[in-house]
Amino acid sequence: MKKKSKLFRVAVVLVFCGALVALLEVFDLHPEFSVGRFHSIWVGVRHMNFNSGTLWVPGRGGKKVIQKNYDVGPVKITIVHHA
Repeated sequence: MKKKSKLFRVAVVLVFCGALVALLEVFDLHPEFSVGRFHSIWVGVRHMNFNSGTLWVPGRGGKKVIQKNYDVGPVKITIVHHA
């Protein structure tokens, strides 16, 4: 029974520390330390764009070129239509 209690305490401490780190990251309340690859991935996730837009450009012969841009996090999608 004591072993289970000790394991439970360790789990609670790990969850608490993880929640503390997540809170600091979400609200950007930490200094910028280089702590490896995870931090650079997390900063990229935190600053992702979720935008879209349409660009109309006049083309040859009076036709228009329509370009639709979608930013879905780290993925950028561009679709071009000739009208």
